[in-house]
Amino acid sequence: MFDVRVDIARLEDEIIKFEKEPIETGKIMFYGDSAFTRWKTERWGFRMMEDDLRAKDGSKVVINHGFGTSTHEEQLYYYPRAVLPWKPKALVMISFGNDIDCGYSPSEMVSLRARLCDWARHDIPGIKFYLCDVRPIIKYINNGGSKSFARDYNNLMRAYCEKYDDCTFVEHTKCPLFYDNTEDIGSYEKIKTDIFVEDGVHYNQKGYDLYRDFFLEVLDDIL
Repeated sequence: MFDVRVDIARLEDEIIKFEKEPIETGKIMFYGDSAFTRWKTERWGFRMMEDDLRAKDGSKVVINHGFGTSTHEEQLYYYPRAVLPWKPKALVMISFGNDIDCGYSPSEMVSLRARLCDWARHDIPGIKFYLCDVRPIIKYINNGGSKSFARDYNNLMRAYCEKYDDCTFVEHTKCPLFYDNTEDIGSYEKIKTDIFVEDGVHYNQKGYDLYRDFFLEVLDDIL
């Protein structure tokens, strides 16, 4: 049913934490890797996603279920426990770098994401999906292989989203916020460098300020 690349023990503690949360249905769930996981005060010291992304009336409307170094397949595996009980009105999903490290191809990743969407459509009628492209990060500037995989993934995910009215393709690479100059938009080589911590992958608070503005625009219709 699932590939051996799903490491259950590695992420089990994080899923158990989710299961201890109150069940609040009908909200916008962010479900993905460390880009979402670190958007919190606990451990990382940043403002909470739930405080940054509020509804237009000021109420809290998002749930952050980013977990660890999760891959598309692990997100699929944990869907019954980490997503379904909350019955979100929308799922915002992201993954890529961890999948590359585990040997997944872009087509495998998109296939796994499509399966999760199929499950959610069946279980939660009317749900909307916001499926992210590959975030521009410093790590990819000098890595031709990763950039090639990223472009393949983006093309496949865009094509998938175009088939379904309930899907929105979320394109970081088309957003001016990630670039200093408008002529650089779309280039992995020209992204801002002062929005990351030392590893060149994860955001600092300036990066999460930008991410807040980015998702407030992406989700404007449902906030």
